[in-house]
Amino acid sequence: MSVQTKRKAYVREMKATWWKNLDFYKMYMVREATCLANVWFCMVLLYGVISLGKGDLQDFIHFLQNPLVVVLNIASIGAMLYHAATLFTMTPEVMTFIVKNERLNPNILRNALWGVTGVVSLLAVILVYI
Repeated sequence: MSVQTKRKAYVREMKATWWKNLDFYKMYMVREATCLANVWFCMVLLYGVISLGKGDLQDFIHFLQNPLVVVLNIASIGAMLYHAATLFTMTPEVMTFIVKNERLNPNILRNALWGVTGVVSLLAVILVYI
């Protein structure tokens, strides 16, 4: 049996601009907005796969050479680098690694993440030019 009350439940007001109050929230929203760059990259990749399937790769190459597409791709790279930088900064603070009963220095994990990113990027560049 539930107890009913005449008192109205308190519901805190939440405005649509809640994130504009603190710089931390603003940067959080910018980080979350980097998903739009990811959507753009996925659409370009899908268009490339469809063009490859049709055997019309030249059309895709012309699409990639469009100045607007070049600008959007550069902006997408910038957004992804920002996303990676904030992820690599937060990860050691959220994930704790215990080695010999001591917490691992967060800088070690952060540097390891950047190192792996650098190695994978270097391998990608090498594979492109082979």
